[in-house]
Amino acid sequence: MIWSVIIAVAVALVGFGGGLLHKSGRLDIPWVRRTTKTNSITGTKPKEMSDLTIKTIWAIGDLHGDAMCAKHWLNVTGLIGADGGWTDPRSKLVFVGDYVDKGPTSLETVQLVKSIEEKYDNVVALMGNHELEVLNDRLPPEQRKRYWYQLPYSTVHPDDMLSYAPESEITEDTHRALDILYDLALNEVYGKNKFRSIDFSPYGENSICNLIKEEGERKMVREELDKLQGYYIQAYSSETDLGKWVEKRPITHFHEDLVFLHGGINPQIFDIDGGVPSVEDLSGLNSAFASSSSTSLLSPFMKSLHGQIVYDLVTYRGNHKSCEEVGYVADRLDVSKVIVGHTPDDDVRVMCNDSFLAIDSALGRWIRVNGNQYCRGDETKNSLNGRYTCDKVNDMCEGGIVKLEKRVDGGWTTSVITS
Repeated sequence: MIWSVIIAVAVALVGFGGGLLHKSGRLDIPWVRRTTKTNSITGTKPKEMSDLTIKTIWAIGDLHGDAMCAKHWLNVTGLIGADGGWTDPRSKLVFVGDYVDKGPTSLETVQLVKSIEEKYDNVVALMGNHELEVLNDRLPPEQRKRYWYQLPYSTVHPDDMLSYAPESEITEDTHRALDILYDLALNEVYGKNKFRSIDFSPYGENSICNLIKEEGERKMVREELDKLQGYYIQAYSSETDLGKWVEKRPITHFHEDLVFLHGGINPQIFDIDGGVPSVEDLSGLNSAFASSSSTSLLSPFMKSLHGQIVYDLVTYRGNHKSCEEVGYVADRLDVSKVIVGHTPDDDVRVMCNDSFLAIDSALGRWIRVNGNQYCRGDETKNSLNGRYTCDKVNDMCEGGIVKLEKRVDGGWTTSVITS
């Protein structure tokens, strides 16, 4: 898998996902001298920061719509016993976000994580950029230039939408429409490299449905796609349990001298006027976001400086490129390790003398095999022009997760656990 290509596509997505970042991947805000101005966001360190009873922390990276492998990696930890009880009260489990998209079982995956987080006290489930975009996708068209769930790559697989619809609404036409959409994606989008000019929208000048020649079939696919997308976005409404749960996902999690988050920490957030110069301020973003994440409040918050910082925390990739930067961030936050997801590779990467852990190891089988493209994965299939191939997805869960164990000297030993 050529991860650089996938990351390049993801960078392009960040560019339209709110327009909050400079092309360099940094906040588009100039450096200023750090001031003593009181920040409008305050917060205390989470309880876990002073909790010395936890001796082992498991961290699981981006699951991306693969419920089977989500269950596999959960079983690898051994934290949930056959009786459903938590097997080790001195262990904690942290998910770093991106439960949805890029695979066909997003709903089952996010529901699994939700059920675990709600049942057990020692589980933390963070916000990923894909969860944040789901929340943004609830906004009306005048506040959303392009809907994330209508992208022809990287987000909602056609089959994924089936999970959100009532069984009574799924007909032969529904399945036929999805077959047509998969074929169009392979032959017209991927085979002809039209990622930017075609949308998975039912209507409009860029609609993939416009490529269907027969009028009756075109009308049928439009109606089925519109119906399924409606059920999808309704599932994450501020009025549903699932929507409310996603809205409350924390952006960062501190445990003693460790910090977990989805994307990365841009050093600029410490020193910009009105930024988050301390651990308390950074932790305070969790409650600030949670109180502003409903559909009616989200847009103005995301346009604010603190909203831009939240977006940066779930999308920033600069830490991977500079151990000097990681060192600066660690010193400012007084942490020994920064643990992130978001940037995929085939394996977990332990970097910068074990101070930076990049744990997105493409745990989802669909992204691992076919990248950001919507391929069913039930067979290997070439585009009609032979320029693109959708490969078959196997039953093996690959990649790895991280186990951190507290040493006698107070430090943490990092182990990468593979299948």
